[in-house]
Amino acid sequence: MATQHNSPVDALPPAARPQVRELLDDILRSTPFRTSRQCQDMFRYIVEHSLAGFDDSLRERVIGIEVFGRAPDYDTAQDPVVRLRAADVRKRLAQYYQTQKNSTGQWKIEIPTGSYKAQFHRPEGAISQVAKATDITHPSSEAVVSQRPERLIGNTRLHKRNVFWATGAAILLAAVFAGLMLTQHTTTPTGNALDLFWGPVLENPRPVFVCTGSNSVYVLSSKAIEKYKATHSHRQDTTTNLETVVPLEELRNLSGDDFIPVKDRFLTTGDASATAQISSLLTSRHHPFDLRFGTDLSFSDLRNSSAVLVGAFNNSWTLNMTDNLRFVYESGDSPQMHVQDRFDASRSWWPKALGEKDSEDYAIVSRILDSKTGSVLVIIAGLTHRGTQAAGDFITHPELVAEFIKQAPRDWSHKNLQIVLHTNVVNDIPGSPTVVASYYW
Repeated sequence: MATQHNSPVDALPPAARPQVRELLDDILRSTPFRTSRQCQDMFRYIVEHSLAGFDDSLRERVIGIEVFGRAPDYDTAQDPVVRLRAADVRKRLAQYYQTQKNSTGQWKIEIPTGSYKAQFHRPEGAISQVAKATDITHPSSEAVVSQRPERLIGNTRLHKRNVFWATGAAILLAAVFAGLMLTQHTTTPTGNALDLFWGPVLENPRPVFVCTGSNSVYVLSSKAIEKYKATHSHRQDTTTNLETVVPLEELRNLSGDDFIPVKDRFLTTGDASATAQISSLLTSRHHPFDLRFGTDLSFSDLRNSSAVLVGAFNNSWTLNMTDNLRFVYESGDSPQMHVQDRFDASRSWWPKALGEKDSEDYAIVSRILDSKTGSVLVIIAGLTHRGTQAAGDFITHPELVAEFIKQAPRDWSHKNLQIVLHTNVVNDIPGSPTVVASYYW
C-alpha cells in the first residue's frame, strides 16, 4: 500500500501545480516523447504520484505492475523494463530541454538517476525552495494528498488516459533535467569513463555520421491490396493504424508479382533505439551529428568525419569495417549467424531462442582509432536487433562503462578496443548487458 512521505513536492505552491501539468502536456506532445507510448505512460505515472506524495508507489516493482502490466511476482532482474524505460525517459527529457534551452518556463521536472521520484525546480540556476524543502512536516493542502493510496491507484487504472496526460508532462521535464545534469557533471569517475571512451570520436569538429542499416521488406503491391479488399470486408482487414494486413493463410493465393521489395525505409526497433541513444549522447555533448542509412554513406564521408555504425547484417559498412578484427560476425558452415574469435577458433558465441522469440543475444562494440577510413569508428551491433539495442544502452550508460574499465589496461583510452556483450531477452526486451570478452591493441 502506498504511503505518503514528506518530500520537496510539499513545498510546491498549489498555484504551481497547473503550470507543472501544462509543462507535462507540452513534454508529452514534443518530438522526443510522442513516438513512445511506454515512455509517456511511465513519465505521466511518476509525475502524478510524485505530486500526490505517494513514494511507495514509485518503486520498480509497483511501476512494472501498474504501468507495464507485469504480474505481481515478476522477476525484476530478468525483466528490467522499468529500468530501461526510466533511462529512456531521462534521455528523452534531455532532448526536450536541449530544444527548449532558450525558453523561460516557470518550472522544470527532474527524475534523478537511481530514483523514480520526480522533483520540481525553478529554471534558475539556484536551487529552488522546492528542492530545499526536504524537512517540511506540514502536508500540502491539496485534496489529492489526503486521498487514500488505494483510491489513487484505482483511479490510475480506471482513468489511465487522463492520468497519462496529467502526469507525462511533469515526468518528462524531470527526465530531461536529470539527463542534462548527468552530462554536465563530468568530473565524477563514471563521467570520466564515458568521456574517455567517446573523446576520440568528438575530437573531430565535423558532424559525426550515425549510420544505421535498413531491413529489406516485401510489401503488397497496390493491385494486390485492391484485389484482397474486393473479396474481404473492411472490418476484417483494417488494423488500428489503418494498414491492410493479409492473414498468412491468404498469402498462398498471391504470386511473387504481388510483392514489391522496399529498401532504405524500415528500421528494427533495436536499431532505432540504439540510434536514438547515440543521438541523445551527442546532443548532450553539444556535438553535431548526421543520421544516414548505409546506402546513403560514401567512403569519402567516412574519411572526413568520425562515425558510429549501428547494426551488423543489415549494414554493409559494419561488415566491411570489421572483417579484419579479432571478433567478427559470421555464419561459417551454419545458417545461423554468431560471433567468432578469429584468434581462437574454439571461442564463439551463439544466440538462443525459446520458441519463436530470442532469449539470449550477443553483440560487439568496437572502437577503432585507426580504421580503414583513417578516421575514428565506433561500431555497435548485435546478432539480432535486441543485441544492438543492449549494446547501445551499454555504450551510453556511464555506470556500465565505468564498471567495464575496471578490468581494462591503464592506457585503454588510447587503444583500439573490442567488447563482446551478452544479454538476456525477456518479452522482446534486452536486459542489462554483461561483458564476456574484450581485446585491446
